[in-house]
Amino acid sequence: MTTLLITDSFDSSWQPFFRRQIKARMGRASRSGEEIRTWMLADSTMEACTPDVNEVVDAVKRQKRNADCIAETASEDTLSEKRRKLNEEEDRKQINECSSGADTYRKVIVNDPYSEMPSNVPFHIKNGIRYLDAYWTTYCTRTKGRWIGRKLVDVFQEEFLSQHPNYAMAACKLGRLFVNERQMTDTDYVFKNNDAIVHVAHRHEHPILAKPIEFIENNDDLLVVNKPPSMPVHACGQYRLHTVMGLLHTEHNITGLRVLHRLDRTTSGVLIFAKNYESDLEFKEALKSGELHKEYVCKVEGVFPGNGEEVICEEPIGSLVLTMGIQCVRNDGKPARTRFKRLWSDGKISVVKCFLDTGRTHQIRVHLQYLGFPIVDDELYNTDVWGPQRGKNAEYGKSYEELCKDITAAHRSSLWHETIDPGYEERMQKFADGEVQAEPEDLRMEDRPDYDPICLGCNVTKRNASPSHFMLHLHCLKYETSKWSFSTRLPEWAIEPKNDVS
Repeated sequence: MTTLLITDSFDSSWQPFFRRQIKARMGRASRSGEEIRTWMLADSTMEACTPDVNEVVDAVKRQKRNADCIAETASEDTLSEKRRKLNEEEDRKQINECSSGADTYRKVIVNDPYSEMPSNVPFHIKNGIRYLDAYWTTYCTRTKGRWIGRKLVDVFQEEFLSQHPNYAMAACKLGRLFVNERQMTDTDYVFKNNDAIVHVAHRHEHPILAKPIEFIENNDDLLVVNKPPSMPVHACGQYRLHTVMGLLHTEHNITGLRVLHRLDRTTSGVLIFAKNYESDLEFKEALKSGELHKEYVCKVEGVFPGNGEEVICEEPIGSLVLTMGIQCVRNDGKPARTRFKRLWSDGKISVVKCFLDTGRTHQIRVHLQYLGFPIVDDELYNTDVWGPQRGKNAEYGKSYEELCKDITAAHRSSLWHETIDPGYEERMQKFADGEVQAEPEDLRMEDRPDYDPICLGCNVTKRNASPSHFMLHLHCLKYETSKWSFSTRLPEWAIEPKNDVS
């Protein structure tokens, strides 16, 4: 049995955070069959969040947590597989709970993190681009396997490339990092298994194209939309409100969704969400059985081979840059199979249909790169960093380690930040050198200023983004099973121009 200690005496601005943490903990326990007991520590037993009281409560929490924690040494892939199986078991359990004789109903999705997103954040639209004002928020996560045994500040520097190298040091000294609900000001702290991490940060979301989310189908079981390019499906990096799920919540008041498949940020097209556990499970079973038919269309460089005949690529795909999700063709990768069929070509570019028989990350983009016909303007897989042949036939002219390092360096140089304020650099260096003895800040979110002295986004001049940053010429055209079929029209760039007849 695990014991959760709950108090109502924390600063009111932090109560929503602790409610979310408890809600998530109860959800994990439900999926794993773990028994949970809760203790409420009311104001009559505690003073309002004084450091001494916090030390006592934290000590009890750590003791309970250490007693309940089971060290997991399995690989991240194994852990992901365990989580997937637990989710599927939970779905079946939810479905069985909903059955009563001949009558059944479908239980809606619960524990939706988007139900407590920031609301009413101001934005403006300029030249077709939607800009969101900066706002204060919290990032919540748990230690990944590769973080365990490493210093907190080192993980920040390596994993979060968009932050200043000395940001973690400054944030830690200012008390903006929490580990297991304790304000962590120790810059030498080493991550342990299952640490719960919270980061209070000034968030600058990247702009997106001001395009609406088109609804294809909206019934009791599924929501199907035509995703615009430029926005991620769910929160990641510098995106949270500027995501499909974020905008569905803030603009359409739709929550309680499960993403059934992913589309990259710059990819457009068919995107399907489940509204209940049974629909989620049905989709997964169709995916496992091979019944699911997936069809994409893209624009590539050069004259793609074939005149209506299929070109098949079956090269294995594996991870190259884990922190960026970059993949490549490699012998130790996972099996992957894509079928291509040229629709038309003008002698310089070709529009090609793609049929996915497997679903690896960036599979279409990686296979097209391998074939020597990369997607036009693909900022990840169509650059010189992949070697003279730009990755054709997996000939990179360098080792995987060198390629990984070069891609990471190229990514850093292509970030939005153009000119950094010299005063900011000096200020951050003083934090790193220990010249600044900062006191932990007040925790009240509503009292925080619009300007943050250690926030990189507040201290730079930003360059205008290129069109390729917002859009990739890759579109999900159709998802289909024996029970349903959802599709969109061809995007304008995929339609063959008509020859003028004079």
